[in-house]
Parts: sequence; structure tokens; C-alpha cells
Amino acid sequence: MRHPSRKLLISTIKLSVIATSLFVTSTASAASIGLNYVNTGDSGVQNGPSDALGAAEVAGAPGVQESNWNNLGRWGEAIGGLHDSTGAAIGVTATWDSNNTWNNGAGSSTPDHKLMHGYLDATGQANWETVPYQFYWNENKPEVFVKGLSAWLSTKGAPRYNVVVYTDGDQTEGRISEYWLQAPGDANDPPQALGSDLSSHVFARDNANFSGTYTRVRLSANSVANAADGNYIVFTGLTADSFILRSEERDFRAQINGLQIVAVPEPATGLFFAVCSLTLVAARRPRLT
Repeated sequence: MRHPSRKLLISTIKLSVIATSLFVTSTASAASIGLNYVNTGDSGVQNGPSDALGAAEVAGAPGVQESNWNNLGRWGEAIGGLHDSTGAAIGVTATWDSNNTWNNGAGSSTPDHKLMHGYLDATGQANWETVPYQFYWNENKPEVFVKGLSAWLSTKGAPRYNVVVYTDGDQTEGRISEYWLQAPGDANDPPQALGSDLSSHVFARDNANFSGTYTRVRLSANSVANAADGNYIVFTGLTADSFILRSEERDFRAQINGLQIVAVPEPATGLFFAVCSLTLVAARRPRLT
């Protein structure tokens, strides 16, 4: 016959495992929206080019890999046509434009190579901060306007999100490009006015073509002088319903290969500590004699 204290120990261990499992599951099950810009001059959704990702193909930087990417062309409006990483249609919309598309030669041997192959290209001209704001002027391209995030986040139990920007051109001589998120200043689509910045300005230096390795650009790279090598940026802790991904070319090109909006759900800390409390209560029960 087993001793009662041993039974208590076994029960305590089981409860602890359940608590940990619930906590890990609740914090790891984040949905995302992936936009993959393919190498084509055509507009809208583009699932035909060789660098388009199939629905089941998984791509993305470490920790944010996903399937069900949206493959998009040089310019367009995706209204009602976007889906998230679960494959479900969502109410989030995107408007984007570039002067042309190009590629860095990454090819299509793996899903990650496809994601990094094609990109929205820039023109080498400085941005024009006019009033009203001219979203479609070549000087301000490439840029992406996303809206309708609040309702989508609500369905995921997520009060905030991160934005992952993939950037890698076809040169390796250290070209520098600048990226940041900005609020729209009005309700137009695309905006005709600019609001305040939603993120810091990050300066990425392109010293290598993508060969299968993702290198994150640190957020502290906030000037030309301390631009950092890398091919993706993560802007964190965002809550705005809409944003404009803006770019500025400091050395001719500020490319956008892809974009992810990653929902960040609240960790189930209440549930975790409640179950942990049960384990403590069980552990402190007096021994039976």
C-alpha cells in the first residue's frame, strides 16, 4: 500500500505539469498576418510567381514562422482578401505601392528564400512631406498602409501586436535604409495626412544577400552613423488600429521584402498562478497517519 504522502507528491507534480502546460500554450499560440511581396509588376494578390508562398509553406524569422502568407504584387489594395496564419479570412486591409519590384537572387529553393527573394523597390529620391500627404508619389515609395487591426486582435485575445519588416536588396556594399511606423492623420485610405510616429526610426545596413540566415537589426540602430547589419526589424508593443510602414532611402534603396503583424496575447498568468496555488495547498496538507 502506498504511503499517503507519496500520493500527495504525485498529485502535486501532476498539477504543476498541467499549470506549466497551460501557461506555455496560452503564451505561444499567437496568430499573425504575413505579406510576401513577390517579384512582379502586377497588382493585388499574386499567387503565380515562382517566389509566391504556397498555403502550407512555412517561412519567417525565428519565433514568428507561419504558413498561409498573402502573396502581393507591386501595388494594390487588399480589401477583404487578406487572411491570417490560420487561413481564416479577416477584416484587416492593406494598401501598398512601390515604383517597381526587384529581387536579390535568393531564389525559391526554400520557403524562406521565396520570402526574401522579391521586394518592393525604391527610387532613390528623398521623401516629400507635403500637405496633403501624397501616398502615391514616387518619392514616398515604397510604403504600406494597414488598418482594421483592433477587431482582428480582439478575436485573438490580444491587446497588442508586433510588426516584423523584412528588408534585403540585391547589393552587398552596405547600403543604408530607414524604416519606421507612423499613424495616419485622417480616415482616408490611403491617408492624406500623417500623424505621430508609432515606433522608433531604425537604420538597416545591407552587407549581404540572403542565404538562409535571418539577422535581426537592433532597434538601437537609430541613425545613419550607427546603422546595423541585418535583414529584418521587429517593432514591438503596438496597439494602434492602423499604421503606415514608411521607408527612406539613405543610400539609394529602401526595399520591403515582406511584412508580418504578430498578435501578442496576454499570458494566462491568472490561470497559471491559480493552478500553482492549488499545488501549494496540496503540498501543505498535513500528513495522514
